[in-house]
Amino acid sequence: MTERRMRRAMAWRMAGGLALALVLASCGGGDKYRPGIRYSAVSPLGEPLSAPTRDAEAYRATMRDWFARTDTNNDGKLSLAEFTAEAARVFPLYDLNHDGFVTSYELTQYRVSLPTHTAPADSGRRLRPGRIDMTPDEAATARTDGRGRPDYRMGIDPVMSADSNADFRVTPGELTAEAARRHSIMDKNGDGAISLSEFMDQAEGPMRAWAVD
Repeated sequence: MTERRMRRAMAWRMAGGLALALVLASCGGGDKYRPGIRYSAVSPLGEPLSAPTRDAEAYRATMRDWFARTDTNNDGKLSLAEFTAEAARVFPLYDLNHDGFVTSYELTQYRVSLPTHTAPADSGRRLRPGRIDMTPDEAATARTDGRGRPDYRMGIDPVMSADSNADFRVTPGELTAEAARRHSIMDKNGDGAISLSEFMDQAEGPMRAWAVD
């Protein structure tokens, strides 16, 4: 091999090594890995509240605003009556044909019609870190892979999970019962009401799932 060819081969090897280093740096690797997660502000009863954002503080503010609006007597807590009243408010929004049932098709059609809707960050059964939108409900389904990163798959929809008789339709009574169940879960201290701190503990699930400050 001539000296010129040797220099060219060495240059190619160096370029290849640099490209690999840049790829690894962009991946972050190990404990320094931080996905570019977008937080989807969705109410506990499935209503999208804002467009997905990477701004954690904006996400928190949107969730606090929902809490304040739902706290109709302004006592700083969500009673069971306030929570189930919210279920009664959103049900007609989802029931597009007004037949007394909500289907997953109607729910999807309602959500994609909102100005807050954006195209999914990724598609397919598995959504990869850095290219997803995550709601508090979905954060609860996050698992970790062999490197300790969330191995994320879509969670159960907060509205369709109310389908207690598995007929693929949700009635007002089923959504009210689901609201009562969720209220009980978020009421950590069992005093019959959800405080702002209890609500935000649930709302910040995506931060904990991805270990994002």
